[in-house]
Formats: sequence, C-alpha cells, structure tokens
Amino acid sequence: MIRSSNYRFLCFTLGICLCLFSLTLKAQESSPLIPDELNDILGTYIGAWTSYGIDANGEIVEKAAWTDTITVKDPVVEENRAYATTIDKMYFEGGYIPPMTVEGKEGYLLDEDGNLGDYFFETYGQVYILQKLSENTWAYTAPAGSQELGMLGFTNVVWAQHALLKVVTYQTGTETHRITRVTTVNWKDSEGKDQWIQYVSLKGYHKRQ
Repeated sequence: MIRSSNYRFLCFTLGICLCLFSLTLKAQESSPLIPDELNDILGTYIGAWTSYGIDANGEIVEKAAWTDTITVKDPVVEENRAYATTIDKMYFEGGYIPPMTVEGKEGYLLDEDGNLGDYFFETYGQVYILQKLSENTWAYTAPAGSQELGMLGFTNVVWAQHALLKVVTYQTGTETHRITRVTTVNWKDSEGKDQWIQYVSLKGYHKRQ
C-alpha cells in the first residue's frame, strides 16, 4: 500500500513529465491582450504513459502505467510571463494508486519589452525551462529527487539527473506530442561500490482532441 505522503511526490513527478505537451502551432482564439502563441496551446489532450525503475536485482521493470486527460485554459499575462492553467486528470492501471489531479502553469517568460522568451512550465511552485532544439523538438534537464528515485527502486543515490526529449508530429491530421525521459543514476550498492545506470525512465504521448 502506498503512503499518502508518497502521493505528493508521485504527483509531482508525473506533473513534471505530463505537463510537457502544449507546444503547438494551431490557433484557438484571439485576444488583443493574450499573445497568439499562448492562445495556440489552449485545448484538451489525452495521453498514455509508462514509468520504469529497477527491482531488487537491478533489472529495469515497469513501475506504473496510466492514462490522462489534460486541459489548458484561462490564459493570463503578468509582468514577466504569459501562461495558461493546466489541469491534468490521471487514471492508473492496477487500482493501487487512486486517480490524481495535478494543476500547473505553462507558457512563456517575457523580456523587459514584453516580448516572448523561453517556454516554461510550473508544477508545485517549481519552474522548468525548455530549450527548443529544432522546429518540432524541445528538451530539458533537471536533477532527479531522492524520494522520487526511491519510488523507482534506487537507494544510496550519489547523483542522478533526468533528460527529457519532446517531439511534436502530425499523424493523419492529429497533433501528437511524443515524450521520452532518460535518467542517469549513480548509487552505492550493498558493498559500497559505485554503480551507474542510464535508462528510459518514462515514455508516453499526448494527442490533441
């Protein structure tokens, strides 16, 4: 049985990965105050996801699988950023994790002149910046938290980092956001020896409705 205290960290982890969906080129509605690029991301998306960790033998195993529906709405412009609210409703396979709802923010940082800058998303008060690599590809890196890593099966962690890649494609007219996260972990085994692994810890997609 999963402790209630772990729900927050699982929700936080999933929120990070699942909020990375809304870079899109389709216009929704216009406003003289809201940038077109922000209006472009408004809408509803559905997805399917799987996360992976290690077992007691150090073998990579599936840790959780879920589907979700995420809604992007209510765009606003502040002094240094323009963003919309994201509401992600997640439903887990197996029945041992109850449904979750994660709220966040996603949009653009603004420079001193009010021009659009870097793309960002925010969950549980922490902001993550995405780097645009090409016309349809984005990436970000971030440290992997110890409690999150514990849920993935790691103990005695020395260092760990996530690197996430997102590619937007159009398949038979459907906008699809494909996401893969690679995690690199250094930890000490029971004999105190250094162990390293680099593996796919999360993969999934969002499709615009």
